Amino acid sequence: MYQERLSVELPLEFYFPLQISAVAPTEDMFRKAEERQKERKEQLEKYCLEHFEQNPQPTRQQLGQLLFDDENKYIYCAVPKSASTPMKRTLLNLRNDSEKFANWNPHTPRLWKHMSEYNISENSKRLQTYFKFLFVREPLHRLLSGYEDKFFGKNRLYTNGFRQLIVKAYRPEDVEDVSTATNNVTFAEFLRFIVTSSNYLTRDDHWRQYEHLCFPCTLKFDFIGHFETLADDVAYVLKKAGFNQRVTFPPFRSSRVLSNFMTYYSQVPREIILRLGEAFRNDFEMFGYPFPGPLKNLLANNTNFPVGGMGS
Repeated sequence: MYQERLSVELPLEFYFPLQISAVAPTEDMFRKAEERQKERKEQLEKYCLEHFEQNPQPTRQQLGQLLFDDENKYIYCAVPKSASTPMKRTLLNLRNDSEKFANWNPHTPRLWKHMSEYNISENSKRLQTYFKFLFVREPLHRLLSGYEDKFFGKNRLYTNGFRQLIVKAYRPEDVEDVSTATNNVTFAEFLRFIVTSSNYLTRDDHWRQYEHLCFPCTLKFDFIGHFETLADDVAYVLKKAGFNQRVTFPPFRSSRVLSNFMTYYSQVPREIILRLGEAFRNDFEMFGYPFPGPLKNLLANNTNFPVGGMGS
């Protein structure tokens, strides 16, 4: 199991960007963003050199999250639950016909060109010359955001199939009660499902690891954004890509996850959290996120923290 890698302790607020509004970026902001980019790229390069003798080449079918635009010459790896909705809206606004899509859901597949739909030769040329970028997020917060978004509220129908699988696996006596009207899958059950290796093929992009979405050791991204520094990173990447005079990032406020984070994770057995650290080890290490990070005090100090009850 993945034990604690770093002793760094960050305040919980670190993991959430402040509300983004139309504040003009400063030169000092850009300088700090440039320094962060250097550190993030060095972190990723060090990880890749230590863990991959040869960078595994993804198949074309695995490149579904890589969106590109031949006119504006960018490739964006759209990581769900890492501000992909406002970023997609921003990129749509670069188009000459953007007004036509103003009321569309930016996640509508046919709005985008996906690298999975094009041949290796075409993709290779784009990868060599286009501006490539992605945004990532602290993995534990991303998992909770995915759970809250897809198991509750207006998006609940999205997980009908998943909820049936989870309830059937862990509480088969309740399988008949799985309903589209309510969610009866606990956060602990959801996480147990995530860390069960036999469930790999049923993982969804909203909680799949970055290494299987964006292949960062292979594709050599020009920019690595973090959700935790979203405001500064967005301003910087738009300038770096040459888009800052044409579009602005929409006002954005992070979800309810901050206030609920400790409440949810305090109900998850220690074993499952440690298995999450193992399952998402590469994501933590590639992008410099400490594990257990925001859960350090919870794991260390809470004597009532559940240890068993979730089995292998």
